[in-house]
Amino acid sequence: MIEIRDLALGASDGRLALDGLDLTVPRGGNLVVTGSSGSGKSRLLKVMAGMERPWRGRIQIDGREVWPEGGVLALTGHVSLGFAFASGGLLSNLSLRENIALPLTFQGTTAVELARRTEQALERVNLQAVGGLRPHAVSASARKLANLARVLALEPELILLDDPLEGLDAADRAIAQELVRGWGAERSCTLVVAAEEADALSDLEAASLQLSPSLISVESP
Repeated sequence: MIEIRDLALGASDGRLALDGLDLTVPRGGNLVVTGSSGSGKSRLLKVMAGMERPWRGRIQIDGREVWPEGGVLALTGHVSLGFAFASGGLLSNLSLRENIALPLTFQGTTAVELARRTEQALERVNLQAVGGLRPHAVSASARKLANLARVLALEPELILLDDPLEGLDAADRAIAQELVRGWGAERSCTLVVAAEEADALSDLEAASLQLSPSLISVESP
């Protein structure tokens, strides 16, 4: 599903964060990327999704050339991708419900199916009561759960999650953990999760990739 060869990434401060990464994540496989803040976790996910260009290297997703050619356009219409950002990621002029439904609209989902999947996703993350509110009117925790609900409604074949548990209280964290575990157990989707600490994801059967300014290590599950 994901093939990465000789990848080099820059950190937000301009230094080299990642150099010479070779990595394969098979279809239906799981990968947990760990590392301290600034180690390149978020940037790696965005590069995988075609949103940011790497300094060097080649990435293929399901046989599509994302880098050095194509970017996100290489995946559009070919690979169903769900991306949950660590923060932000929601359109401020749309309600949570409309944000969750938007990718389905782009896919041409029928109105009945769109409504069903959107409401089921809101219910799954316990946001039905605030679904009509815009992102600025709800808590940061609710915005994070809405990002996860948007992925859930999309039912994608590739899921990229950036720190999905960060900043959540115990109740919301349990909801997010259940979602991640469910995706990890689903053989029809490929899951990549970035997190500073992997302890909360210890029950997820996954390969691990640890990033630091001086170390890249990959371990199989």
